[in-house]
Amino acid sequence: MNTYNKQELDSILEQHKLWLESKGGTRAVLGSADLSNLDLQGADLRRANLIRTNFSNSNLSGADMSDADATYANFKNACLNDAIFRDADLRNANMSYAQMLNVDLHRADLYRTDFNNTSLNDGVLNNPSLSRTIIKLRDTSKPSCFTSQ
Repeated sequence: MNTYNKQELDSILEQHKLWLESKGGTRAVLGSADLSNLDLQGADLRRANLIRTNFSNSNLSGADMSDADATYANFKNACLNDAIFRDADLRNANMSYAQMLNVDLHRADLYRTDFNNTSLNDGVLNNPSLSRTIIKLRDTSKPSCFTSQ
């Protein structure tokens, strides 16, 4: 597992910020990194590669991980209050024992995500927002959902 000191991590996040703003830089690739026990409050990790990253016991309050790939990431015991995971890939992530109040999981892929003993706001996982959602219905003139061609 890769480890980073504060200076290296700050440099990666600065380059990632430039990349997000289309001003050069490079995308943050922190896959398989050990970022446990760190204060990453408010970090901008949008669209970052966080596959198998260990965030256990870290403070990620207010962090933005929209569109990030965090499959198999470990957020056990992490503070994720006010974090944003819009459109993030959280498949098989470990969120057990995490503090996740006021978290935004809009359209996040939560397949097999472990929420065991996680502190979540009531209804955060079962109140989909359908405003401005386009739902295309099948052509009812066809006998089934399957089309033969």
